[in-house]
Amino acid sequence: MRKFGLKLWSKDFIKNKEFVKDAEVALKNGKFDYLELFALPFSFDETKDDVKANFGGVKTVIHAAHSLQGLDISNKDEFDNNQKRIEDAKRFADLMDAEFIILHPGMNEGEEFLEESIRQFRAFNDKRLTVENLPTYCSQTKKKLHGVTPFEIRHFIEELDCPFCLDFSHAICGANALDYDVYSFLNEMVKLRPSMYHLCDGFIRSDNDSHLHFGMGNYDLKKLINQYTRENALITMETGHGIPQSVKPWIDDINYLKGLLDF
Repeated sequence: MRKFGLKLWSKDFIKNKEFVKDAEVALKNGKFDYLELFALPFSFDETKDDVKANFGGVKTVIHAAHSLQGLDISNKDEFDNNQKRIEDAKRFADLMDAEFIILHPGMNEGEEFLEESIRQFRAFNDKRLTVENLPTYCSQTKKKLHGVTPFEIRHFIEELDCPFCLDFSHAICGANALDYDVYSFLNEMVKLRPSMYHLCDGFIRSDNDSHLHFGMGNYDLKKLINQYTRENALITMETGHGIPQSVKPWIDDINYLKGLLDF
């Protein structure tokens, strides 16, 4: 049976405590199957007690910071700082007994940046680190990215023997930007045997990662979830923008997805 995850950020435990409480009730009542916690750098000491109190015993996946929080593993000059910025992700993973720590490849495109990302990934020395595929550019900074194609992700996996998180929207955006057929691109990604998935809605011909709630775009979500995820898959719902007020939009999302499943 597929499992659906709700995503929180560690800053929510400081700035959005009512939403955290709402999420806690929903998770403990079985509305969601697991928590994906985005671990902002240097937030562990301030939030660890609340994270454990609210979600101790809840299945958890950790998402490490990325370039928007200053963690760019393709920048060789930032290696020491990158090690410091990822440390809280590891500490949260220890605290919550997480199996996966999702980590983005770095900024820029080209072989030298890909190889540096792999080098730093290896140097962080944690078997829980899980590579996630990226779109061709960052929607906030507009800078080019790597870790986009099946070839690049395969290179990570072969070099590092690491797990893989398939982000559907990133893959669709990457395929469109590179002028590949979307489903051929996804077929190649699925051959890499993802350990888990990120899913949102969007526009099937777009190269913009829009993180829409389900039903607001035109992705063939029925096809994506039934043909491209395993029966026991972990699927984090990466939907919505802004500061959340309640978990209702994500409960609506999970109900929408469950209505698409073939039994």
